[in-house]
Amino acid sequence: MPEVIDFERERLILDREITFFHFRRAKRLIQRALKEAYRQKELFFFFYFLAQRYILKEDFPKALKYLELCLRFKGDDACSYNDKAICLAELGRYTEALDCFNQGLRLCPGQAFLYHNKGWLLNLLGRHKEAVLCFKKALEIEPYRPEALYSLADSYLALGENLLAKRYFKKALLQLKGKCSFMYRQTANRLKEIP
Repeated sequence: MPEVIDFERERLILDREITFFHFRRAKRLIQRALKEAYRQKELFFFFYFLAQRYILKEDFPKALKYLELCLRFKGDDACSYNDKAICLAELGRYTEALDCFNQGLRLCPGQAFLYHNKGWLLNLLGRHKEAVLCFKKALEIEPYRPEALYSLADSYLALGENLLAKRYFKKALLQLKGKCSFMYRQTANRLKEIP
C-alpha cells in the first residue's frame, strides 16, 4: 500500500530544509511529494511541489507559472504567496514582490515566514528600519525562528546598532546550534566582526 503523505506537513519540512541549506533532502522530499500528489490527483499540491523543484533549480519564471496555478486553486495560500514573492524578487521585480508579500499578509496575517521574507526583501532594498519591524513581527509569532533572529541582527548592524546586532546574533546562534552548521558558522563569524 502506498505511503500516505500529509502535504501540509511536508511543506513545513521543505521550508526548513531549504532555509537550512539541506538541498539534497529538499529534492528527495519534493520528488516523493510530487509522486504522491500525482497518484492522489491532488493538483494543487502537485503544482506547488513542481514550483519548488523549479525554485531549487533557480528557474524562477517556471516556478512563477506553477505558483500562479496554485493560487487559482487556493487563493488564500500563504506559502504560494510567499514563494511567488520570492521568485519575483529573484527576478528583480521588487515592487511586485512587495505587493505579493502584502497581499499574502492581508489574507494570512499570522504567518511568521511571510513577515520574515518581506523583511528580507526590505533589507535587500536598503529599507532597514522597515525590515526591523517585519522581523520583530515574525518573532512575535515565532519567538525562536533562527532566520528572523539572524536577519534582525543584520538589520540592526546595517543601522549601526551594534549592541542590538550582537544580542540578536547570539540569540540566533542558540537556535541554530545542531540545526545548520553552515548558518551557525556564518552567524558566529558575523558576530566576531562586530566591534
